Amino acid sequence: MKKLRVGLIGLGNVAEVHLEAYKQVEQVDVVAGAELRKERLDQMTRKWDLNGYLKYEEMLENEALDIACVLVPARFHREVSEKVASSNVNILCEKPLAVTLEDAKAMIEICKSKKVKLCYGASYRWLSACMKAKEMIDKGSLGKINLLMEMSIGGNGAKNFKDAGDHHYPRGGPGGGMMGLVDHGIHLIDIFRWLINSEVESVVGRGNISGQSPFTEFLTLFFENGAIGQLVYNEATYSSDLPYEGIFSWGGSWDINGDLTLEGHWEDHPGYFRIHGEKGALRVFHYANKLFYFSSGKIMPIKVLDKPMPGNFAMQMESFANSIVQDEEPEVNGLEGLKALQILHAAYESFETKKFVKVKY
Repeated sequence: MKKLRVGLIGLGNVAEVHLEAYKQVEQVDVVAGAELRKERLDQMTRKWDLNGYLKYEEMLENEALDIACVLVPARFHREVSEKVASSNVNILCEKPLAVTLEDAKAMIEICKSKKVKLCYGASYRWLSACMKAKEMIDKGSLGKINLLMEMSIGGNGAKNFKDAGDHHYPRGGPGGGMMGLVDHGIHLIDIFRWLINSEVESVVGRGNISGQSPFTEFLTLFFENGAIGQLVYNEATYSSDLPYEGIFSWGGSWDINGDLTLEGHWEDHPGYFRIHGEKGALRVFHYANKLFYFSSGKIMPIKVLDKPMPGNFAMQMESFANSIVQDEEPEVNGLEGLKALQILHAAYESFETKKFVKVKY
């Protein structure tokens, strides 16, 4: 079997996850990486035995790639993706798809015009507990879904809050920390839609601004099927979780400060979200790879696929590779990334106008 040649553009924190995951993917061979910081480039190319480039344009010219993974900060996604597409290389782009709606639409358009495939990195869709939750919802195990919610509160106080910086999100626009509404919540915006097979009709919310003091962020999603989604984040305070509320994670994860762990470990503040239906409810520990079902007089663990993070990144790449080989549309394409971004921007418009905002797709 001829393997698809993969190159990574950006060798920062998230590149470690992609590289670790792709060891599990038979269809691909990661051959090269590009990174502006020479010290980081040398470190990563030695560790992963890659051909290294300070300029990704040279990598595109020399490596005959089938797939480029765009792992640079979101504000550069359009610029990089347009050059990748113009080189007739398929793209797997990390979330969020872009910072502005204009950029996201331009990325989709150039990929269409150049006839290259654009896969949006909605990696939460491939987390085993999330996949099982969707299977149960689709089978009707929870009945009609009424409510989906995630709350992530913690950090080391306002003085120690880390803004993602304007190299990720331009100062004065949507931004904040690495575990807030923009950089993390975009995952939940996407999978809530996906889990219940319903579009978001309108929103009300408030998000942090890049370069400004943080505050509590929230987003309420009103779905066309009547369900409500609720996200609440604050990275600039302290957790009020009690020690017994922790859990052992079978997979890797990012903590509230954005620090990465790839091995199984005890989590004092594990990430999870809840799904409530008329017949039952689920608590989904997405990175811990655990799922619990609640119904009348019943609490039970649900067995999930034994592929914790970074296994989700491996399954995402397997799916994308198959779409290229079979010349099919990726399971999660650029339009899905655009929709998540449109919902996010509607939340910011809502706070500016002090009104409920109808999402314009």
